[in-house]
Amino acid sequence: MRGIIMGGVIVVCFLLLYLVNDAISDDVKSCLRCHGIKTLSKQLEKGPSLSLYIDGAKFEKSVHGAMDCSSCHPDITMKNHPRPKKVSDKMVYVKEFSKNCLTCHDQDSLMKPKMHGEIVKKGVILCAQCHGSHYIGSIKEWKDKVSFDDYCLTCHQFNMTKTLPSKEKVSLKIDEQEIKSSVHAKFQCLVCHDDFSKVDHPVYNYKSKSEYRTRMVAICIKCHTNKELQKNLAHYALTKTASCIECHGYHGVKSVKTVKSLPENQYCLKCHSSSIVMKMKNGETLSVQVKESDLLSSVHKKLKCTDCHKEFSTTQHPVRNFDSVKDYRAKAKDVCNNCHQDAVIKYDMSIHAEALKKGNQQSPDCLKCHGYHKVALITKDRNASSELCIRCHSESGQAFKVSVHQKAINDGKQNAPTCASCHNSHDVLPTNVAKLGDSCAKCHKNVKISHNKWLWNPPVRLTTFVDAHFDSASCAACHTTVNKAIYLTFVDRGKKKPLTEAEVAKIFGVDVKDVKSKLDCNNDGKVQQEELWQFISTIKAKSNANLSGRIDVLNSSDAHKIEPKSKAIKDCAVCHNPLATFATKLEINREGEKPIKFVLDNKVLNSVYAIPNIKDFYVLALTKIKILDTLFFIALLGGIAVPVGHVTLRILTAPIRRKRREGK
Repeated sequence: MRGIIMGGVIVVCFLLLYLVNDAISDDVKSCLRCHGIKTLSKQLEKGPSLSLYIDGAKFEKSVHGAMDCSSCHPDITMKNHPRPKKVSDKMVYVKEFSKNCLTCHDQDSLMKPKMHGEIVKKGVILCAQCHGSHYIGSIKEWKDKVSFDDYCLTCHQFNMTKTLPSKEKVSLKIDEQEIKSSVHAKFQCLVCHDDFSKVDHPVYNYKSKSEYRTRMVAICIKCHTNKELQKNLAHYALTKTASCIECHGYHGVKSVKTVKSLPENQYCLKCHSSSIVMKMKNGETLSVQVKESDLLSSVHKKLKCTDCHKEFSTTQHPVRNFDSVKDYRAKAKDVCNNCHQDAVIKYDMSIHAEALKKGNQQSPDCLKCHGYHKVALITKDRNASSELCIRCHSESGQAFKVSVHQKAINDGKQNAPTCASCHNSHDVLPTNVAKLGDSCAKCHKNVKISHNKWLWNPPVRLTTFVDAHFDSASCAACHTTVNKAIYLTFVDRGKKKPLTEAEVAKIFGVDVKDVKSKLDCNNDGKVQQEELWQFISTIKAKSNANLSGRIDVLNSSDAHKIEPKSKAIKDCAVCHNPLATFATKLEINREGEKPIKFVLDNKVLNSVYAIPNIKDFYVLALTKIKILDTLFFIALLGGIAVPVGHVTLRILTAPIRRKRREGK
């Protein structure tokens, strides 16, 4: 039965061959005996089978209709065919036989049409992919008949890319379905690309993607003029810093109505997911790109854009103008204030806010610490929360890493302190103003009682004695093994705040920069006895301030090197010793900055000039004024001399007094 069927098929093939025009050579007719069978195919090693069917009538009408099959397939003859030939996949097969085209079509002729030459040279598209295999028509006739769009897509349907001098690659592939679903679906390619035609295909030589995108804007403004764009001021402003392509893409441009129907966040991200920037009045630029991944990983992931940016919506987009990045950052906290009013109030009174106002661009604000859109829960990771501070305070960070507090964090203790535990998160104050001792007491409960066990003046065991020490010495002074210093500070009695440099300058009637000259008159870098006490006299005469003293670490960063309590100083003689060698400094506060510190001659505390002011501060046993010691000894001797003299006199006059009594 099978033999009868095969015989019938062969007869049909022969009949078809005779029906084919005599223009087909005998060689071709011989091949068509088998390849004219529609079911003839070859199974490939990878992928589906490959059809080997050839329509003789179509082949006859092709430009190769008068050629023999062996012209293109020189390795196949009637003597050696059919023979098995392994083919891995269709592209390998097409690539192999496309090489045979060069037998007739030499390289030079293929390079004459410039764009065609580029494709051939790079080998991105094979001959058979564009021209087909057996039914190749006349290029001239094809160009006359094919539509302009189909003409372009003949090549641009393939994965072609162009490598720019910047090493960036631009895809030249066009998805026909993407165009059909775009707002430009009814446009032909030449509406936008009017410098192209079927006979002319210019080659653009852009240096980078940025230049490519910028130059492509010229296409868009043919229809979308400045006048039209200015109807939406935000959009118009955007066109000055970003190309149309960055937001709208190349060929899949959607209508405005389609975009506005998107969920709110997706609507905003249509533009803000691109690398767009905002230009400030002073010429500075700021990226306003928003990464969706940042939003989804933040603590605000459930919020809509308008929850923070309340004045924006899908129908309105105000154009905001800022003087500088500094101005932008200063106003950005208004967004945070929508929900975090308490944090903003605290921040406004902090040293960080003051520093920012004075122009320190490195000073933290909401954005510096929390970021723009990738807002993380800082308290979740104790080490990470401190890392924020260490970015600016690296020396303090290194000191903290060797402390007992860092060890507690490493051990996983949940109550282990971070920077914010002592200095607070938002209302960070200068260290000489902040009551850091109170921060210690938050964790170390009953600290006064525990210190009263050894810090007392027998027989008195009142905690007021502990308070006196806490007021005049920082915790770090005893709980670190670093160099110490005595700090003198002017404190306004009414405000109970240290005087600022600006207030001191006002008292002296000079500019802030001249305050130093009023203190260090001889400009030798060290303040002597007469200089200090003259300075103090003027301050006290013209303000309601007194002098306060305390003992603290010499290097402020060393205050973070807290040792275990077993290593704390518990020897009174360490401080209460006239020979103790502590540095002596005068601090004057500066708004928004660390206090300015003046080095004092150590003799100032032992000077006779200190007598009028000694009641204003207590600086342990280091305050040893020699004249007071002399007067003390004189008084002591005088006190002893009176009773001794009295007794001696009575002894010497005893006989006289006895005779007087006898005479009576």
